[in-house]
Amino acid sequence: MNAETSGEISETILDADILASREAGGRFLRGSTMRIAAYCSGLLVGLASTPLVTRHLGPTDWGRFITVTSLIFIVGSLAEGGVGNLGVREFSVGNEATRRSFMSNLIGLRIVLALTGAAAAIAFAVLAGYPRVLIEGTALACVNLVLEALRATIAVPLTARLRLGWLAVSDFTGQFVTAVFMVLLVIGGAKLLPFYAVGIAAALATSALTVTLVRSEISLRPSFSITQWRSLMSDSLVYAAATALGVVYFRIVVVAMSLLATKTQTGYFSLSFRVLDIVNGVPWILVASAFPILARAAHDDDERLRYALQRLFDGSVVVGACVSLCVIIGAPFAVAVVGGPKYDPSVEVLQIMGVGITGTFLVATWSFALLTLRLYRDLIVINGMIVVLAVTLSLFLIPSHEARGAAVMTATLEITLAGAYAALLGHRRPDLRPSLRLVPRVALALAAALAVGAILPVPAVAAVAVSALVMLAGLLALRAVPMEFLHALQRRPAD
Repeated sequence: MNAETSGEISETILDADILASREAGGRFLRGSTMRIAAYCSGLLVGLASTPLVTRHLGPTDWGRFITVTSLIFIVGSLAEGGVGNLGVREFSVGNEATRRSFMSNLIGLRIVLALTGAAAAIAFAVLAGYPRVLIEGTALACVNLVLEALRATIAVPLTARLRLGWLAVSDFTGQFVTAVFMVLLVIGGAKLLPFYAVGIAAALATSALTVTLVRSEISLRPSFSITQWRSLMSDSLVYAAATALGVVYFRIVVVAMSLLATKTQTGYFSLSFRVLDIVNGVPWILVASAFPILARAAHDDDERLRYALQRLFDGSVVVGACVSLCVIIGAPFAVAVVGGPKYDPSVEVLQIMGVGITGTFLVATWSFALLTLRLYRDLIVINGMIVVLAVTLSLFLIPSHEARGAAVMTATLEITLAGAYAALLGHRRPDLRPSLRLVPRVALALAAALAVGAILPVPAVAAVAVSALVMLAGLLALRAVPMEFLHALQRRPAD
């Protein structure tokens, strides 16, 4: 055996066992930091395209664009139903002998589920009476839905083995390709329909990269064996229902706006929603990156699971509060950059929605914790109630208050769901109930920063910078920054 082969085998063993090692936490923090850095870099690239697109399309067509993307997200989430997370969990705790067969079945299942979701999305667009351009746009977006489902499935080994740096590259590649094609369409004076096809180009690029990275680890040939799917689905159906209901409620607001409010108000809300949607990608990237660690710890190490959940909770509270501060104070700047003067009413809408951001961070943390603990039926009940609440609030708030009502509804749903998840975790697993020692300290620092940012007679960018410094100083003075994070980021892997 030569040195190169030996090195490859050692690396494979390291990847396979990383979740059980002490290095897992450090690799997660470094890798998730890379993913967030890549995500933020992609956002900077997006600043070259999104403002151009919103101005080019105007409030009405921009609202239509976000309506279709939200519809696709809802249908895709229902069709996918958490099967991707199931794949990460099973890959994390399984052995090499079963992984190839499992992944082939998973790929085949995802293809069928994605095609089913695509048919449902097009049917909804037709039955809802959407204009022809929205129906055709939905059909184009469905192609992206199928491609993205395949990419996410074959990326399971990267997530399960904490190869988060490559996921960061994939994340940025998708955002970069999207931005380039969006700009080209604006320069070419394209109408609304071609913008729905941009996701196809991005999905093809990221899929090609992912295939190159994992083709030696899994079989890329899908299996369409109903017999084998039956075993997979028996374990995943309840899991799928619990996961799907937990993600669609947020997008219900956009679809409800398209049906219950004016086109202009839908455009105002859609711009604020787009900004918030971008921000909300951060907690899900963080916690999804930690999911393999949680899954392995829940499998055989309760003490490690308790430690990991506490650190995630502390980080969610601190980072969520900081992000909420930046969105509330920086809303005028964000709207001015992304939309321009036509979207001025979106400022208040975004500020209202910013109140619920910390709740979003906690929802991300606790949803993965509850899924890891296999509390599926409890999740179905809670998430189902949230969906019902979303529909009910839509009927009461949107017709009378339109965009502002939808914003209140969005923040309310996030905070309510976070509280429900916390209550469920404390009831089912009291030993995993997190310590709240940092919460009052973070709240005090946030209140001081918000007060300073609100009274400063300076542009929004300067107000954000000053208030963020006040927040940081308050967190340090009150010892509300978890030092474990800094230590883990500085730690290097052992030789």
